[in-house]
Amino acid sequence: MGRVLVVDDNRDLGELTSEILEERGFKVNIAYDGESALARIKQEPYDLMILDYKLPRMSGLTVLERTLRIRPNLKTIMISAFGDDSTRTRAKELGAYAFLDKPFTELSLNNGYTLWPRQV
Repeated sequence: MGRVLVVDDNRDLGELTSEILEERGFKVNIAYDGESALARIKQEPYDLMILDYKLPRMSGLTVLERTLRIRPNLKTIMISAFGDDSTRTRAKELGAYAFLDKPFTELSLNNGYTLWPRQV
């Protein structure tokens, strides 16, 4: 299956998301801030990024914008406990495939990554 980068400053949620995806056959890496995420994206190709909106020092929207300059075809699901309509709209304008509210269920995560066309 594909490679996924989970970007979340909440270590517990990042690890739980990673475990769920690994159980489904994905190869997963975790980054806990935007700078680490961008460094990984420059080094390795990913098929999907699950990206938290609220990160230390750099917002998820900034990470998304910079990511798509490096890897324009990277599918991204944005997650947040703080996602209002303007944030959702901006994320979609920047190229996010989906936006999930935290806390999300395993089912909504599953739906988020199974909706995009399989290229992995």
